[in-house]
Amino acid sequence: MSANGRDSKDDPRFLCGVAVSVYQNSGDPNSNWAWYEKQKMVAVDLKLSLSSGDTSGLDPANHDGTMVHSSWNRLGKSVVMNNERIGVSSDFWNNYAQDIRLAKELGSNTFRLSIEWSRIMPAQGQIDQKAIERYHQMFDCMDKHDMEANVTLHWFVHPRWFDELGGWIKSENVRYYVEWAELAFKHFGKRAKLWATFNEPGVHAMCAYIAGNHPPGKLMHFRDAGLVLLHMLRAHAAAYRAIKKMPGGKDVLVGLVHNVFWTEPKGTGILYAHVRAACRAGNRVWGNETVMKYLQEGVFHHWLPPCRHLHWEDPMGKPGCDWFGINHYARGIVGLNLQPSSRGPRGVTEMGYPMYPPSLYRAISYGSKLGVPMYITENGTPLTEDTSERSEWISGYLGQVQKAVEDGYDVKGFMYWTLVDNFEWAFAYELKFGLYEFNPEWNDPAKRRLKEGSKVIKKWYAELPDKLGKVLAQQKASDHKKTSEEMEEEDDEQEEEHLKKEGWKEEDIEEAVPYDEDPVTVGT
Repeated sequence: MSANGRDSKDDPRFLCGVAVSVYQNSGDPNSNWAWYEKQKMVAVDLKLSLSSGDTSGLDPANHDGTMVHSSWNRLGKSVVMNNERIGVSSDFWNNYAQDIRLAKELGSNTFRLSIEWSRIMPAQGQIDQKAIERYHQMFDCMDKHDMEANVTLHWFVHPRWFDELGGWIKSENVRYYVEWAELAFKHFGKRAKLWATFNEPGVHAMCAYIAGNHPPGKLMHFRDAGLVLLHMLRAHAAAYRAIKKMPGGKDVLVGLVHNVFWTEPKGTGILYAHVRAACRAGNRVWGNETVMKYLQEGVFHHWLPPCRHLHWEDPMGKPGCDWFGINHYARGIVGLNLQPSSRGPRGVTEMGYPMYPPSLYRAISYGSKLGVPMYITENGTPLTEDTSERSEWISGYLGQVQKAVEDGYDVKGFMYWTLVDNFEWAFAYELKFGLYEFNPEWNDPAKRRLKEGSKVIKKWYAELPDKLGKVLAQQKASDHKKTSEEMEEEDDEQEEEHLKKEGWKEEDIEEAVPYDEDPVTVGT
């Protein structure tokens, strides 16, 4: 039972709320990101295998192929857009009471937040008791407002000392994370029912070791990215077992949050052959099936370009996972020039993907393969201007969540990303996802303004908890599961409807809609 006296396993309410990364709204001088934001551009440091075959995930030095490894000195451009620094951002660390209250005023009955490893363990072997006290104050505030806490133990941020030990590249460092998970659960195990070991381990691996826009900022290190993802998934499995053995461990639900994303070609035919190949490769590297296969079987099998695989089988078998967090914003559409595009005249959002609510339904259907309860742990859009597009986004995607629950999918909650405009990693303050506006140029970390486009979420959050809660109480997802053929047919129908609304001609729709493979699972 959680601190507010409600048992999440039996609670008929559907959870509606917001997701807040404490680091992105507070900063932290002892974190890997505090070091990274001071760096000058990602070093051009390429590492690529030129031969085929499988490779062991146990030893980073054990590879049987020819390696190309080139590096150049750092250049002068900042790794963070506009040479920005996070500072204290909107200072959630000190303004948490205000922000939790604002979330409640929107109708939230849940609040997702990160418990920052680097805040509580700023140096190896050192524990900051004041940070522990501050988190208890946050949980007390959530209890006061009758909000269910949903906590994440790793949200792209960890102590700098962990990186100095080799970070996620070294399998032996998994034990440090497990020690952290045990410490966090020892202090906060009774404060939250829903625990996530990681937020988007695949995104962390890709951004940190392939795209080079997360610390440590490596570029095209495909094998290292695979190892990082492997070790984070192994850390999830180990932390799950450790928490379940602790007092109160069997009373909580421990899961993992994955970003379900994929790309599709804008069109079909021979002109798009190179686009199909690029999308297939990108979807393989993204690793939806890598994560899913590991959670389903304990088998890690990850594709490395150009034609290798990283393979490892967990001797403990299938890892524990009580719930699955789905972060989904949209699917990506790729044009002839291999740039972000859309199927329609509207174009793409500021993140480079088009607004297409039915993709969330497909992500939910995909996540249901695990057979555990699902939560939409992030969904939102960045808009510089406060327009009706945000309200259209909110209603469109929440409409798909409602449809999924009514169709029998075991979706138990939705958390909008995010409450307040914050520091969006390497994009700094350029991307404005918040329901509330915050501007660092105001020089007032406590100032917020509710955006006009955000207000529609109050209507949804007033209706969904009871409405969908009753649906969930009356049915089981297994009674209404759709076959992959039914899902694909419905996806095509929704795509046709979407393109008609966008003004497409019938003959163009017939050419664009059909595709010969499931884009979410491609790359197995």
